[in-house]
Amino acid sequence: MLEVHGETDTSMVSFNEFLIMFNDPDWGFGILSTLLKLETGDRNRHERHVCSVCRYPIIGSRFKEVKFHFSLCNQCYSEGKVPPNFKQDEYKFKEYGKEAEAIKDKCLCFNLQSRKNP
Repeated sequence: MLEVHGETDTSMVSFNEFLIMFNDPDWGFGILSTLLKLETGDRNRHERHVCSVCRYPIIGSRFKEVKFHFSLCNQCYSEGKVPPNFKQDEYKFKEYGKEAEAIKDKCLCFNLQSRKNP
């Protein structure tokens, strides 16, 4: 039952109507595509990379620290954990949803370095 301004509304919504509302961004339910992207991202594996804290293979988002070059899994990153030998006041992380993004960054970085050193 839906309650609007203290009044009870007994109208029913069919399953098809619900699906239309669920996928309509104007109704506030247009999150299905986002949920699917998040779920797909949670399955991404990052080749041989393991989390520098828990030592498990990284599945899902990989957070690479820019200066010290260690990687964290989503769980350790969200809990604010870092390896004991890299304790600092400040960190700068780059999030990689897919390993291809990390490889692309490496290629761009290599390309920039090769232009600097003729």
